[in-house]
Amino acid sequence: MNKKISVVMSVYSNDKAIHFKHSVESLLNQTYKPSEIIIIVDGKVPTKIEELLNYYKENNIINIIWLEENKGLANALNVGISRSKHELIARMDSDDICFEDRLEKQLKHLTENNLDFIGGQMIEFGNDKKDIISYRKVPVNHVDIVKYMKFRAPFSHPTVLFKKEVFIKLNGYDVNIFPEDYDFFVRVYLNGFKMGNLNENVLWFRLGANLSEALKRRWGKSYAKNEYKLYKKYFKLGFYNRLEFFKAILFKIPLRLLPFPVFKFIYFKMFR
Repeated sequence: MNKKISVVMSVYSNDKAIHFKHSVESLLNQTYKPSEIIIIVDGKVPTKIEELLNYYKENNIINIIWLEENKGLANALNVGISRSKHELIARMDSDDICFEDRLEKQLKHLTENNLDFIGGQMIEFGNDKKDIISYRKVPVNHVDIVKYMKFRAPFSHPTVLFKKEVFIKLNGYDVNIFPEDYDFFVRVYLNGFKMGNLNENVLWFRLGANLSEALKRRWGKSYAKNEYKLYKKYFKLGFYNRLEFFKAILFKIPLRLLPFPVFKFIYFKMFR
């Protein structure tokens, strides 16, 4: 395998320097080395992260792009991927940790199965890897992914690797929709690209020490409104028929509006 991979990640004000360092180091220590690591600095960041960025900029495979103000992940990814040099794009978040053979195994699977877009399984943990919260399992083959996609995101966003032509065909992430990753996955399918997931863990996903705070990002009226907007878009795109649209609304939206302790219990019992 001699294909070149550009890894794209964003860092912003709420990130912690030590987590960011572990994330970047997990990329630099891959068994199949990325040819380029693009770090988008999404607005002002803490001094310790600035110090790390100044250190990493001396590495010739790291390209740092500074944005004056924070405009969110979708915008940052659009900027980073648009400026990438290579035919394959890998996603990464600034507080997660890759398995050392992640890129090697995903590239092999993508190539051997003639895929355009691939993800993998991941382990969710608290503040350190000994504190395992759950194992995020997603379907492996294209047909099962499409079925699963009707009601849940079939990829874990920080695990995905895809051909840059996918991004170009889709005109990137939609900055006016949330969650932007779920929307992106659906449009990958609607544009006829072949998808898959590696049936192995490829990433440690950090939930953090405070699980309630992490989960509150997926709960409440604001999230419910965004989710409704997303499902309306799916209906207009023809991904949902009328029955599927109403099923999604009736099943998912009320869940976001439950008292938080009930939502938290259901989320970890049913969705992980």
